[in-house]
Amino acid sequence: MQRGEVRNSVMVLVLSIVTCGFYLIIQMMTVMKELNAALGREEYNPTKEIVLSVVTCGMWGIWLNWRLCNSVVELQTAWGVKPQFDGLILFLLHMVYVGPYFVQEALNQTWEHGTPGGAGYGGA
Repeated sequence: MQRGEVRNSVMVLVLSIVTCGFYLIIQMMTVMKELNAALGREEYNPTKEIVLSVVTCGMWGIWLNWRLCNSVVELQTAWGVKPQFDGLILFLLHMVYVGPYFVQEALNQTWEHGTPGGAGYGGA
C-alpha cells in the first residue's frame, strides 16, 4: 500500500471544467491507479474503464463514479481518516460536477494524515 500524490483540488475542478472534461479523464485514470496501489488490490483497469465509459455513452462512467466514490471512502476508513462524506454524497456531488474537487480533497486528507493499513478512524 502506497500513498498517492497530493494535488490542488481547486485546480482539478477548474481544469476539468476548462478542458470540457478531458482533464477529468486523465485525473480519473490517475486516481484509479492510486486507489489500486493504496488499497493493495487491482480494483480498476483504467484503460478498460474509460473505453467502456465511451462505448456505453457514459453509462459505465456513472457506474465507475459510484465505485470510485465508495473506494475513496473505503480507503479513508482503512487508512484511519474519518471520511467527510459517505460514498453516496460524493457520488451525488459528482453528478452536479463538483465531485472532482471533493474526491481530491478526500484523497489529499488520506495521503497527508492517513496511515497505510491503519486500524480505522475509531469513530462512527
